[in-house]
Amino acid sequence: MQVSRVDMFFYMSVIGIYILIAGLVLSLAGCGGSNLKNPVSEESATAEDSEATDDVVELTHIPDVAEPEQVTDLDVKITVTKKTVQPGEAVELTASVKGVRGTSVTLNWLNITQFGELSASTENPVTWTAPQTLDGENVQVEVIQLVVTVISEVVSVGSSGIETDTQIFTDTKNVLLTVRN
Repeated sequence: MQVSRVDMFFYMSVIGIYILIAGLVLSLAGCGGSNLKNPVSEESATAEDSEATDDVVELTHIPDVAEPEQVTDLDVKITVTKKTVQPGEAVELTASVKGVRGTSVTLNWLNITQFGELSASTENPVTWTAPQTLDGENVQVEVIQLVVTVISEVVSVGSSGIETDTQIFTDTKNVLLTVRN
C-alpha cells in the first residue's frame, strides 16, 4: 500500500493539531507550579510601589537576569502590640518578611509553652490571649515561635536548555510575652 503526498500531509496536519491541543490543555491546566495561597500578587511585586500601610509580606521585585541573586538570610520582623499583659488580655502579633523574591511564603506560628491561646497558626496577623488566671503564680512567660519559609523557583533558558532552580529559605523567630497580676 502506497501513501500519497496528500494523505501524508493530512496525517501530519492531524498530528500537529493534536500536539497543539495537548500544549494548550497543559498550559491552561497550570503546569507552572502556581500557588493559590501566595501572599504576593503580580500587580504589587514591589512593596515600595504600594500605598497601603497594612502590607505585611513585602517582596522586592528583581528583574530577570541571567544568574539570580542568592539570598542568604531572610529579613523577618515581628511586631507585638504589648509584651507585658494582664491575665485575660490579648495582644496582636504581626510578621513581615522583606527583601525576598519567592513564589511561596508561609508563616507558621507555634505556641511553644501552651500557655494562653493563639487565634490561628498560619494567619497574619494573629492574636494571642493570656489565660484568665496564673494558677497561683505572680508572673508567667509565654514563648511564641514564628517559622517563616520562602520557596523561590527560577526558570531560565541557557545555552544548554531550560534550567530550573528551586531555593528554600527558612527563619525562626521567638517572641517572649509576660503575664503579670
